[in-house]
Amino acid sequence: MTDIYRRPDEYDLEHVGDEEDVVFYVGLAKSLHPRSVLELACGTGRITVPLAEEGARSGFSVVGLDSEVNMLRQARDKARQMPEAARKRLKLVHGDMRKWHGREPFDLIVVPCASITRFLDLDEELEVWRRAFQNLAPGGRFVVETVMPNFSAYADSFSNPPRTLVEIDRDVTDEPRKIRLVRRKTVNYLPDEQRAQIRFLYEKYHRKSLVECYIDDFESHVYFPRELRLLFLHTGFEIENVFGDYNRRPLRASSQLMIMIGKKPTGKLFEENGRNSSN
Repeated sequence: MTDIYRRPDEYDLEHVGDEEDVVFYVGLAKSLHPRSVLELACGTGRITVPLAEEGARSGFSVVGLDSEVNMLRQARDKARQMPEAARKRLKLVHGDMRKWHGREPFDLIVVPCASITRFLDLDEELEVWRRAFQNLAPGGRFVVETVMPNFSAYADSFSNPPRTLVEIDRDVTDEPRKIRLVRRKTVNYLPDEQRAQIRFLYEKYHRKSLVECYIDDFESHVYFPRELRLLFLHTGFEIENVFGDYNRRPLRASSQLMIMIGKKPTGKLFEENGRNSSN
């Protein structure tokens, strides 16, 4: 597990000002009228809490699942600050998205923030997709968000000899606490494994004084659009929509994101696909 997931305060600090994805997922849930929503890799509840608040207004429940106890602890702290109506709509659960099975099927399952890239092997990816299929009611949706391959970021990996470029990737400030977080990163791409080896170098400042430095190594699988489609189709889903950003614009060559929505079939087609997805 990458070290930043054991530092929930820094994780939230990294995402200061990030609202587009929150608006997208809350809006998606509102438009689909689910009875129940499952967020995989819910982390500190940055998206989960607004989802539960919308659930209190629109009448759906939310389960947030994460495998990292420190992140869930932060999410539970936030949940305690929610209005009672929203708090009653939310359940936070410790578990592995490859194995966890809900007592009742969900109408909507989402994996935001490119969290799906943490699984590096095809067998693990298939476990996630198959488990999501099993956890969905017929007609339910599975939403996967990841980044588009960025070959300009990988270019130095193909140099001979390979070079490592260090760039400032994130520079955010929590004004009330006067805390600034600067994140630099290096990227090495392994084309034979479709894997990006990323090293994050963090500097944390308080009132302009450096208080902490640390390094976090992170490996992620690099998805391509057709590969993502095949994972949905192979595990029994129909492809309902593919977006290239949080404004629901179509996926294009210039898109930085891929947001793919698979729908679990209903009726006879569901029965046939269900048998195929369990093979």
